[in-house]
Amino acid sequence: MTTTDPVARAIPSRPDSLRRRAAEHVRPLALTALVASAIVTGLSIVWLVDPAISPFANPVTPSLATLLLDPTAAALLSLATGAAGVVLATLLAARRVSRPRSLAAGAGASALAIAFGFTFGSMSGIAITGYLFGAVAVVAGLVTIAVALVRAPRLGAALLAGLLLLIAVSVWWAGLTLEGLAGFAVGVGGALAAGLPGFAVVGLGMTSALVWAATAIVTLRSAGSGRVAAWLVRHRRVLTVLAAIGPLPYAVARASWLTPWPLFGPSNAHLEPATLTTGLVIGAGAAAASLLTLGLILPWGRVFPGWMPRVGGRPVPVGVAAVPGFIAAGILCIAAVPMLLTTVGPVEAPADALLVNLVLPFWFWGPMLGLAVGAYVEWRASDRDPST
Repeated sequence: MTTTDPVARAIPSRPDSLRRRAAEHVRPLALTALVASAIVTGLSIVWLVDPAISPFANPVTPSLATLLLDPTAAALLSLATGAAGVVLATLLAARRVSRPRSLAAGAGASALAIAFGFTFGSMSGIAITGYLFGAVAVVAGLVTIAVALVRAPRLGAALLAGLLLLIAVSVWWAGLTLEGLAGFAVGVGGALAAGLPGFAVVGLGMTSALVWAATAIVTLRSAGSGRVAAWLVRHRRVLTVLAAIGPLPYAVARASWLTPWPLFGPSNAHLEPATLTTGLVIGAGAAAASLLTLGLILPWGRVFPGWMPRVGGRPVPVGVAAVPGFIAAGILCIAAVPMLLTTVGPVEAPADALLVNLVLPFWFWGPMLGLAVGAYVEWRASDRDPST
């Protein structure tokens, strides 16, 4: 008997089929985790032999390990974490584990994800992501308007009108200039180039943390009973709306720079064009992140809009939304604790610390986004389950 209720369909009436599908992804993830852990292990040995080149001695931005441990202890922790990752990844890649062992492996993978995040996670990861995603969002927005003008003229005209209004306000009121745009590009590019070695280490550590987090999720899902999936699907709309709220305070604060009442930044009269550009680009990324999050529960999150070339009307592959969504959630969660420690630490300014963590609520946004994406994955599982 089939059912048309999407919640009921996504609640796994046959947990074995969902477990089998989840188990299929364990080995590829384990192999990826093995490579990442092996690289970290090798680098940790080098850092212990030559402390002068250790990223824990002169971090780009501090991780929890560099805040709480000396460089040698942090390198030893990195070595132990990498070695443990090699062992567990080898076991997971070598054979299929039973349900009790899957629970143990999932717990171990979760611990490794936390350990990698503790050792390498810092604010630089979220900063780089914000700059790059903001720039991509601006370019993607321009492309979307151009395509919509041809294939969906009414929508394209409305979007173009909104863009022209935004440009007019940005240029004539706020003082946006071409020099400011160039200054943003040169500044971000120069900072990335200058800090490339340190950013590469942070990226490796965060990649390891994210891969182990994905391994933990898939492994635990393969051993699960379906109750968590049922709860996620039942509350997916609420979870998604909460996740979409996460980036809005920052987007609103940066949009206020186009008004006489700028928030969370220098006064409008003192905004340099490059500073204004930076704020608007990252603010655009925050607005885009909120809109894309809502796509997890809107029709175009399941079927591409008909006006899109080539893919219009086709089902959206789950991975197109799930993979970047989980990556973003992981980066936010990794950055949340360093953010809290570095801002709440100075007790003489509690109001400032509260303001920073309300405008940039990584502690809330990250977990909510992870739950929302998880709910989307479980909901879309009904599309692929022939038993429903």
